Amino acid sequence: MSGLTDYIHLLERLDRSNLEQLRAVLSEDVVFSDPFNQVTGADAYLALLSEMFERLDSVSFTVHDSQQQDAVAYLYWTFSGHSSVTGWLNFQGSSRLTFDVSGKIDRHQDFWDSADLYEKVPVLGALFRWLRRRVAFREH
Repeated sequence: MSGLTDYIHLLERLDRSNLEQLRAVLSEDVVFSDPFNQVTGADAYLALLSEMFERLDSVSFTVHDSQQQDAVAYLYWTFSGHSSVTGWLNFQGSSRLTFDVSGKIDRHQDFWDSADLYEKVPVLGALFRWLRRRVAFREH
């Protein structure tokens, strides 16, 4: 299996009990970033994921598509999870991954619309839904 195939396989089966298995496909100096976080190092990345599992129930990632050319890969995925604060979360995003010379992931950058999360937060969500309606294109 390639590093990308291994990573997708682990990501789609990820839970609290198997987080450590990700270490096999990550560079020790991996940099992870998304709209809310930027961490450096495999320990920090795994700690971030562990915290996600503490805050959310029923977490799942489904990878719909992946492309790789040389040391760069892209994923298109859906994230799902449940929080007592926001209820069910379900949004799509993409990731840009880069691989070091040993084939391990040294950069994982997630892209997703953080407004999807804000809209689920009580009070703040109402503001974001109103704003989205105000700026959306309307055919006349």
